[in-house]
Amino acid sequence: MQDKSFADAIQDLQDRLSSDFHKTLGHMLVHRTTVAEATLHIQNEKVRAIVKNTLITSQMIALLTLMKEMGILGETQYDEFAAYLMQSLTYQFYTS
Repeated sequence: MQDKSFADAIQDLQDRLSSDFHKTLGHMLVHRTTVAEATLHIQNEKVRAIVKNTLITSQMIALLTLMKEMGILGETQYDEFAAYLMQSLTYQFYTS
């Protein structure tokens, strides 16, 4: 068995975190968990705000993906909405 490079190990970790995050979003949507409920126990207000914004934006992108897969949105529409949401999330990180 060959040792992984540091970059490979970091990539594997990012992939696992991303997968876990997507599972969490799916769980929240299926079980109708609100972002307020999911972040209730985060003590630090700034951290809670960042987590809330990230969860809301990510859930919206997940719903947009479903709409695209159902044929309600076209690829270009999806790309515009997703880019807007990601841009607004990035802006919020820099202004927090």
